[in-house]
Amino acid sequence: MTAPAILPDSCFCAGAGALPFETARSVAIALARPLDQSEMVPLADAVGRILAASIEAPRAIPPFDQAAMDGYAISLAGRRGVPLVLPAIGRTSAGDPPGVLAPGAAHRIMTGAALPEGADTVVMQEQTTRRGDLVRFAFDVAPGANIRRAGEDVRQGACILRPGCMIGWPEIALLAAIGIDHVPVARRVRIAVVTTGSELRKTGGSLAPGAIFDSNGPLLAALLREPSTDIALSTARDDSAAIARVLEDSTKSADLIITTAGMSVGEEDHVRNAIGRAGGRLEIVKVAMKPGKPLAIGKIGEACFVGLPGNPQAAAFGALAFVRPIVATLLGQVPARRITAELAFTCSRKPDRTELVPVRLNVEQGRLTASRSGPEGSHRMMPMVSADAIAIVPGASTPIEPGMSVEVLPFSHGMFGR
Repeated sequence: MTAPAILPDSCFCAGAGALPFETARSVAIALARPLDQSEMVPLADAVGRILAASIEAPRAIPPFDQAAMDGYAISLAGRRGVPLVLPAIGRTSAGDPPGVLAPGAAHRIMTGAALPEGADTVVMQEQTTRRGDLVRFAFDVAPGANIRRAGEDVRQGACILRPGCMIGWPEIALLAAIGIDHVPVARRVRIAVVTTGSELRKTGGSLAPGAIFDSNGPLLAALLREPSTDIALSTARDDSAAIARVLEDSTKSADLIITTAGMSVGEEDHVRNAIGRAGGRLEIVKVAMKPGKPLAIGKIGEACFVGLPGNPQAAAFGALAFVRPIVATLLGQVPARRITAELAFTCSRKPDRTELVPVRLNVEQGRLTASRSGPEGSHRMMPMVSADAIAIVPGASTPIEPGMSVEVLPFSHGMFGR
C-alpha cells in the first residue's frame, strides 16, 4: 500500500464549498467519456442494449409492391372508375412469386401478396361480388388504392437507427424485418458498488446489537442494473486502508466506482482519505442539495468515481441525478430529454440549495402532476416505496406553491417517453 496521497484541489473543490446542483450535474457528465468499445450480439440478445454504430437498411420495407387488403388487383390505366364486371383470372397469396395480370381481367390477391405485373389498383373484396368466374365491382375506386409501395416505410440504404439509441422491441422488429440477425452494441459498463460501514451485515444472517443490514448495496444494484451494465458489490469496514484496497482493486476492471457513506468529515468518515491513498482525484466534494450534500465526484485511475451519502434516500436520489447520466454518457447516449411536472403540494424551502423530493406522478386533465409521497427524512424507506419519481425543486426564498413546474426524474427508464 502506498502512502496516503493528498487529494489535489480542483477549481470546484476550492474552499470545500457546496457546488450548485445544476453545475454539479454538468461536471459529472463532463468527467465521463464514451467507452468506445463494442461487441456484436445476436438480435435476440440485444433488447435493452445500446447501439454502437449506425444501421443502414440493406433492403426496403416493403421489399415490393404488395396488396394492403384481400381483394382483386386490376388495372385502371388512368381511367376513372372501375368496369362493372370483369373476369377473374389468376390468384396470388402472400409468399407467392409475383403473377401477371391478364388484360381486361381481375386478379385475386391476398393481403401482403406481391402485386401482379400490370396491376395498379387493389379493390377490397368487401366492395365486390363474385359469381363463378366473374367479379362485379360495387364501388368506384381511386387509382393506386390499397397498395403498399416498395420502400414506402424504409428506403433501401436509408439510415434507420443511430448510435446511442436503446434497442427496444420496436427496434428489434425493424431490424428483423430488414433481415439483420446481429447488431453492434456498446459493451456493458462495469460498475463497482462499495458500501462502507463497520455496522453493515449481509441480509439473511443475524444482527448483533448496533449492527444493521446493508440496504444500499442491493438498492444501487437494482437501480443501476440493466442489460448494458455489469455490477459488482462489495463492503468495506470503516478503515481508510481497507477502503483504499477495495478501491484499488476495483480500478483494475471497473469503468465506474460508487461508494456509499463516509464522504463527510467525521471521525469515522474515511472514504476521502481512501481515495487519496488509491491515487484518486475529486472534482466535487459537496453539492448544494438536500438530501445528499456530502456527495463527491471524481476519478480513480481511468474509472469515474461517485461517492454517495449513506442514508437510503440520499444514496438513491444521488444515483438518479448523477450516476445514471454518467452511465448513459459512458454508453455513448445523448442526454435524456428533461421531463417536467406540476407540483401538487406546498412546503417551505431554502434559497441556497436544491431539494430532491420523492413524489408520485399522475396525469390529471392532460397535465403531469407530482404529489409528495411521504414525510421528510433521508433515512426513510417508505416514501421511496410510495414514490415513482423525484422532483427537483430549485432553491428560493419563497415557499413551493401548487402548480409550480419542475423537472422530475422517474425511477423507471422509459417512463413518460423513451
